[in-house]
Amino acid sequence: MQQQKQKSENLGLALAAIGIVFGDIGTSPIYAISETLKSPGLTNRADSVFGIISFIFWSLTLVIGVKYLFFITRANNQGEGGIFAILSLFQASDKLKSRKAIILATALGIMSAALLFADSLITPALSIMSAIEGINGIYPNAAQWVVPVSSLIILVLYAIQSHGTKTLSRLFSPVMICWFTAIAAFGTLQIIDSPQILFALSPVYAWKLISILSLTQILTLLGSILLAVTGAEAIYADMGHFGRKPIMLGWWLIPAHSLLLSYLGQGAWLLTHDYSTSSSVTPFFEIVPHALIAPMVILATLAGVIASQATISGMFSLAGQAIQLGYLPRFKILQTSETEKGQIYISKINLLLLIGCLSLVLIFKSSSGLASAYGFAVSATMLLTTLAFSMVVYFIWEWSWWRLFVFCAIALPLDCLFFSATLMKLPASHYLTPLIASCIIWLLVSWRIGNNKLVEKVQRIDMPLEFFIELLDQRQDLYKQDKPAIFFQNLPFPPEAQMTPFSLLRQVQITSMLYQPTVIVEYLTAPSPRIQKEDRIRAYDLSHNVYLVHVYHGYYEQISNEPVINFGMEHGWWENSTDIIYFSAKEDLSIKNGLNLSLIYKWPFSWLHGMDENISRTLKLPAIQFVELTMPVDF
Repeated sequence: MQQQKQKSENLGLALAAIGIVFGDIGTSPIYAISETLKSPGLTNRADSVFGIISFIFWSLTLVIGVKYLFFITRANNQGEGGIFAILSLFQASDKLKSRKAIILATALGIMSAALLFADSLITPALSIMSAIEGINGIYPNAAQWVVPVSSLIILVLYAIQSHGTKTLSRLFSPVMICWFTAIAAFGTLQIIDSPQILFALSPVYAWKLISILSLTQILTLLGSILLAVTGAEAIYADMGHFGRKPIMLGWWLIPAHSLLLSYLGQGAWLLTHDYSTSSSVTPFFEIVPHALIAPMVILATLAGVIASQATISGMFSLAGQAIQLGYLPRFKILQTSETEKGQIYISKINLLLLIGCLSLVLIFKSSSGLASAYGFAVSATMLLTTLAFSMVVYFIWEWSWWRLFVFCAIALPLDCLFFSATLMKLPASHYLTPLIASCIIWLLVSWRIGNNKLVEKVQRIDMPLEFFIELLDQRQDLYKQDKPAIFFQNLPFPPEAQMTPFSLLRQVQITSMLYQPTVIVEYLTAPSPRIQKEDRIRAYDLSHNVYLVHVYHGYYEQISNEPVINFGMEHGWWENSTDIIYFSAKEDLSIKNGLNLSLIYKWPFSWLHGMDENISRTLKLPAIQFVELTMPVDF
């Protein structure tokens, strides 16, 4: 009975995953074949069509089915996937002793995160524009409306993000199931007319196509075929929402078969039509009956919006994890669902994504122009994920050499070929993706370095906590105020250096008063996505009714004041939260004049530091109970 219930739950989750996880890869048939046809060296011969479809089929099988679903999804942290899950595995493991290996793993994680951000800018623009361009099949002169209509849809899409995706997500799965059913049906009709296309499932035809092309032509072709497997990283990143088994079941249940039928159907159409004289042919819409093109454009647009929404939501989750792991400042995070902790909204990230996405639409003006830029982000992320996973299985799981060799033999050749292929396309995209990713890496690294330098500066001028307790022993004149107070330690000092919060030190120096009890609260991020309730708080009695409280949270969780309040009530520190006064300190940075290399990270750090959210807003503390002191720092 229990096993039957588990199967039923997995099936329900698998159907839900179809609407969220597979939106990106589900829209690839719109543009993948049409971009592939522009590759040089192809002729209007059956061998070319068979070779293209064979390449796509085996790419889907090896990249999605084998590499990601069979191998990569095994690297999860309490069920959570994504590049930060891999990074957290390194941080949590005591088997990794090499400092160089830790630095390499961190670098891989940061680069992957930056590329995913670039991907999240390009995906909405590409998916929506490629869907809107389908209207050209009805109205050939409608091309002038592609940019304004796409811009309007993107503007509306980002405008509604603050409302969350709970209501919209209920429509995602039905829409995507309709989408996959439609593309499978149209593809099947073409296969019935030209059943010989089924021979393309043999890898022999992919090899034959390679044999008639030069190396440059092969790489150009692979750069376009890569578009068929875009969305692979989203499958891994969204694993925590559904689980590994439901995602695997969801893939083999509908998307895998529908995508294959769609690509085979487009190939069948190409066998009976002349495409060599036209570089703008779109087989995806050509196989749709003329009377159904308009409904299909609408359905394609909805699928594109869903694919974009999944990418945007994933970016919010990624940014939230980066904040908790200390790679971004404390932006304001809005929880958009009372039940789903992973559904969050970050206004500053949303605005940045909106500006970037609209800029891409206005600059490139067509999906074809964006496709070359898109491929680099995907191929680079796939390669970095393979390298990071290889480090996990070797250093942490301690796989044998032969098992590691089997994985690398499957994944690395394809990843390297796809990455090399997209490198050739960089000039055509004006190096857009590396430029975006480099800027993101610069900001992430600048914040991390700047924060560490700030901690070092404050540590020199601040007082260790043990010295503060000794000071209290000597200060018999201190007035003991019978009112509870919480002092937040905002800076991430190393565990061995327990420092006195600046706000507490200044408050005692100025007023000669000590609140009773005085509670020092420090929030610490654990190298796991979530923390059990019993492991949430560790408290230490420092004497003089002064307590140090460490509040632990996972990198997938948002910090909250509720555990501290409840813990204090249980221990009789206060009767209710309205009795407490909260203190915090904000650093006022003063950057020294003069030009030096340190300004490379100081300027962006200072800019990001200005956007650092006040902890009272993060914890939603009553303004009347909160006091913030300014701490001047020569930076």
